[in-house]
Amino acid sequence: MRGKTKWILALVFTVSILGVAKLERLGVMEQPVTQYISTGQDFVTMKKWVASMIDSEDSGMIQVSGDVKAVDPFAAYESMQPYKTGVILSYPEPLPIAARGSGLIVFTGFTRQSGKTLTVQYDNGDEVTYGFVGSFAKLPYTAIHKGDTLAVMEEGTMYLKVKRDGLVLDSTLLPAFFSEESP
Repeated sequence: MRGKTKWILALVFTVSILGVAKLERLGVMEQPVTQYISTGQDFVTMKKWVASMIDSEDSGMIQVSGDVKAVDPFAAYESMQPYKTGVILSYPEPLPIAARGSGLIVFTGFTRQSGKTLTVQYDNGDEVTYGFVGSFAKLPYTAIHKGDTLAVMEEGTMYLKVKRDGLVLDSTLLPAFFSEESP
């Protein structure tokens, strides 16, 4: 497909989703269709599908040389989208979720908002919720230390919510949270 055709298809797809949502809100459609397309997982899947149609042949990679510096895998997300009280992060590959410091796992289970979910209360007061994880590596009320594997994210996407001093961090502050030196 040519570039122009791809963009037109993406536009038609987007307009149709918005149109269905509007018809549902007006009561014209009785079947709740938007619930099927409004979860974070579905948006990421649609984004990847549309991106695969639009991506050009070349990857845009430039080869460089220099010192290799260890990078926090959480800082290497592809995209960050606000979702409910947190954000949806997408990654190019599965990712083990490691503890950012010492703390206690206060919740492991399933929630409607973020699917398979794990919440950690760190000793520095931060409460971090990881959602849409693939498998848990620790049980609830387990003490953890920096670097311990908490869970494995298998889908390529993850829900993340950070509470600091009892307040949920805004999605615009999360990149700074990732760059902080963990305790």
